[in-house]
Amino acid sequence: MRLEEYIIKRKKEDGINEYDLEKRSENTRICVNYVFEYFNNYLDTKPADEKTVLHEQKIDKYRNIIRDYDSEIREWLVAIYSSHGKYMHKQLMNLIMDDYFLLYDSDAEFRALSYDIFPKAAKKFKFLEGQSEMVFQFIKEAHKVRNIFPPYGQDFYISDDVNEWIFDTYRKHGVNIYNFCYEWAHSYYDSPEIWPKGHKKKSEYYEKRSEYRGLNLFNSLFWNYDYKQKSNLFGLDALYRNMPKKNFIKGKKQAFEAVIMYCWLHSVTGDDDCWDEYS
Repeated sequence: MRLEEYIIKRKKEDGINEYDLEKRSENTRICVNYVFEYFNNYLDTKPADEKTVLHEQKIDKYRNIIRDYDSEIREWLVAIYSSHGKYMHKQLMNLIMDDYFLLYDSDAEFRALSYDIFPKAAKKFKFLEGQSEMVFQFIKEAHKVRNIFPPYGQDFYISDDVNEWIFDTYRKHGVNIYNFCYEWAHSYYDSPEIWPKGHKKKSEYYEKRSEYRGLNLFNSLFWNYDYKQKSNLFGLDALYRNMPKKNFIKGKKQAFEAVIMYCWLHSVTGDDDCWDEYS
């Protein structure tokens, strides 16, 4: 009930006659108590308070999730989450379909990508209208964040030359070759439908695949990739041919194969023992 409704209800219950002048002082005290009673007892503020606290906790949790973004982009994302409940960094990242995104190193590339992404994002999320520049800035930040070396990722060793190339490229261009190869290795593993026939072997589960029908399982469960083939490992022929033409990429096809192989054996299949043989 609203305050005035509550007072009318309490008046009726207590039989208050505000026109009885002999009881004016007593009625004043009682009616003033109705106001205190309404706000302190009747109007339960706890659910609203708890909702506010829970909302703030969710915002703090989200702010921690996107802690690697710079402050301007981070607070923009937090404001969207606070108002609309959307993890916008994931929504926008899902619109980035270019396999070579991690190899970008120029504003021209980021700007061109933003021209492609913004109309799609604004159509799906109306609250993004008029925020094309923030989407562009987000894309640049997302590239930086996805190129960060994880704390455990700098202990890898491929060869002196390859390691020097990876770290030198990261320092000069903000491009993390290792992360690019890591993402490609995992993506390739989950896509046996694009593996060449000569690289594809039936797994121990292949004959039992009918038993798994209807379950949401990766196709790679039924296939093993033969990474001991001598040519076009991990679809590298087309991957390398279509890479953007950059100085730090030119002449590095064999190096890309080595990094992808390292990621495949150490992070995808866990066949670490095969690395010494390959290297």
